[in-house]
Amino acid sequence: MEKHEINKKIEEVSKSVLSYCLARTSNREDAEDLAQDILLKIMTSVQNLRNDEAFYGFMWSVAGNVYKDWLRKKSRHKTAELNEIDATEDFDFEKLDNESDVYLLRRELALLNEKHRKATILYYIKNKSCSQIADELSVSESMVKYLLFKSRKILKEGMNMERIYGEQSYNPKGLEIQFLGNGHNRYWQLGRRIVPQNILFACYNDKLTPEQISLEIGVGLPYIEDDINMLAEHDLLLKEGNKYYTNIPIFTNELSDEIDRKTAHLKAIIAEKAKKAILENEEKIRAIGFRGCDMSKNVFRWQMLCIILYNALIDGLANKIELTLPVDKFGTECIVWGIEKGRNTFNSDYVFGISTSTSSGNGFFRFMDFEKISGESVHYNFNENFTNVFVDITKGKSEGFSENDYALVADMVKKGYVINSDGRLSVNAPVFTEEQHKELLGIFADVSEEIICEAQKLLSDIEKIIKNHIPVHIKKLAGSLAYIRVLYDAISEPVGVLYRDEFILKPDKADLLPTTYAVLK
Repeated sequence: MEKHEINKKIEEVSKSVLSYCLARTSNREDAEDLAQDILLKIMTSVQNLRNDEAFYGFMWSVAGNVYKDWLRKKSRHKTAELNEIDATEDFDFEKLDNESDVYLLRRELALLNEKHRKATILYYIKNKSCSQIADELSVSESMVKYLLFKSRKILKEGMNMERIYGEQSYNPKGLEIQFLGNGHNRYWQLGRRIVPQNILFACYNDKLTPEQISLEIGVGLPYIEDDINMLAEHDLLLKEGNKYYTNIPIFTNELSDEIDRKTAHLKAIIAEKAKKAILENEEKIRAIGFRGCDMSKNVFRWQMLCIILYNALIDGLANKIELTLPVDKFGTECIVWGIEKGRNTFNSDYVFGISTSTSSGNGFFRFMDFEKISGESVHYNFNENFTNVFVDITKGKSEGFSENDYALVADMVKKGYVINSDGRLSVNAPVFTEEQHKELLGIFADVSEEIICEAQKLLSDIEKIIKNHIPVHIKKLAGSLAYIRVLYDAISEPVGVLYRDEFILKPDKADLLPTTYAVLK
């Protein structure tokens, strides 16, 4: 690599390297010193790197090695002068009457792996014999003696080391596990608790032993072993030797901030194109004569915005991009990823959910609900029976329902999907015939193609940014992740832009539903 290329790369990654160091040190001064060491090592070693695409893998490898050297230097400092304990002799716990020594011993016991810890506790604290322990642990007596020997050695060495707790021990991360696939979501519960979330974060850029994970997140090993095993069983963690590393990409706040910053202009372009198409075609669209065409200006803008974005980005973009999902260990085609909780586009006010409910050959209803507008983003209640009743009401039926269907009608009225005016029922959303809907999409054909082009640029930019942030072994997922991100960004952010500019406003409750419409055969 040329010198000017190296300097440019160093400038690009310096913030990421500092973030990496801040997450692994106890104060900013140490983090800045460590970051300088890493950047210096990168600069002096990178000249021989022939493949520019290998830079980021090389960078994180250097960062890991320099960090390990830094830890080894720190560990040489002893925290206390302890009585010499021969690892070949019995370890008399009662001799540890110094409060500091007892604390250190407890700390080290919490870092022993399960078999060593159980053997040590059974022998020294519960006073069981080696033969009794062998029976309880289902191992040989010689193995018990070996475990005790190793434990004494590990405890002695550990008690004379300074243990450096990671930032996550006092500043835990928040993580949401997301799933997109063609089968059962086995992962939704795994990220509900804070400990598994922080294990995944701790191992994201580093391969760590269970003991190192324990120190990084500040939780004793006995309390995290089951979580480590559970994450490994689902392949969210991979194991190499005695070390673990995270096997899913994470949209960190740093990654999302960079995406937002570098793609804001494209989202604004999409918003402006949609706005222009709505303003220029309002009269022509209302002239189609669909039911509800006299809706208020604000609801009209919401409806047309949703239809444009759906037609361009859900239907149109999908036809131009082949999304191939990997197959997980359970045989399900899916992709699993994490999102750091915080200021993040995925968790913005304009996050949306799309639901399409089809009635037996009679048409469909579509919902595109935004958190800013409606709290219900996925309409699980619109099953086929529910939808059939809704279709009947759309076609003018107000009575003669079965007892069960009347209960559904009451629920629709309560949720605002249907209006009951002195016993006469009417749906609270615009209704198109197939021909009217087709005519509407024809009006928006040009703007849909323009938005697809902008979304493809967005896709390319986001994929490049993602590749610079995620670990090497999951870079193959960057294209799929970029597509998922585009579906959110190219819909939610333009809506946010137009909402903040007051082109669209929060609808009045007396208006038609702003993001729900029906298409009937």
